[in-house]
Amino acid sequence: MSKKKGVILSLSIILVVSALYYLGTNETPNQNSQTGKLAFEDTGDFKVVYGKTKNPKYTEYNELLKKAHIFENFTVFLNNVLILKQDFPIIIQQCDTANAFYSLKDKHIVICDELLESLFQNFSYIVSPGEELNNAVSGATFFIMYHELGHGLIDIYNLPYSGKEEDVADQLASVVLTGMGEDGPKVAITGANYFYITSPQVGEESPFWDEHSLNKQRYYNILCWVYGSNPQKFNYFVGTYGLPEERAARCEYEYKKMFEFWNTALTPYVKAQIKPETNK
Repeated sequence: MSKKKGVILSLSIILVVSALYYLGTNETPNQNSQTGKLAFEDTGDFKVVYGKTKNPKYTEYNELLKKAHIFENFTVFLNNVLILKQDFPIIIQQCDTANAFYSLKDKHIVICDELLESLFQNFSYIVSPGEELNNAVSGATFFIMYHELGHGLIDIYNLPYSGKEEDVADQLASVVLTGMGEDGPKVAITGANYFYITSPQVGEESPFWDEHSLNKQRYYNILCWVYGSNPQKFNYFVGTYGLPEERAARCEYEYKKMFEFWNTALTPYVKAQIKPETNK
């Protein structure tokens, strides 16, 4: 199996298992809402758009993605969970840079073809080729997707927040994924691993000016939040993954506050709620 087809299969498995688990935990729409009322009528949809590609290898990759319906299934999942006033495109396209971003102006997410290629290159240095590499790439991809979704939800729902928005978007990805059974926390940790392996090497200048936290800070933040979602289950993070005891002592509190924020902020827009106990 080619690495392209392998990672697409991994993406499909993660999405299907996570979506079934998430939606299966909630039979009554908006069951955790105090009022039971949504903020507005659901008149929009998340939609996938494939942009033009100049490079034949990206054209081929996008065709494989289309046939597998990976991002289409992702939007079905989102449309079952969230309400929208207007359509929210998720665009897969060649960007000439390895990136993913949410556009405030155009109200859409862009996933660059070059990003997946970059994920393969970076993870190939630390994991074995084949299934392990495919799972690493697919896991990091989904973490990045939820991170960009966080930016989008903050914008379209006009959600208040404190601190750096990039950190808040990481928090949404971590909270959602830790509520997705066994696979969700693994995906979050894979996202954290990506930030760790792409952090500047010793001697390189760190971008202290950037709106993002430093990559190693993002790694330890995500590690802390996954640990905090269930300290008993993930107690090996303190040691094996290098989470310091000084930070671990606050992680359960941090996670609880994060969950409370996102649960309160999104309740008026959510058809099916996350359960904080799903990992316990």
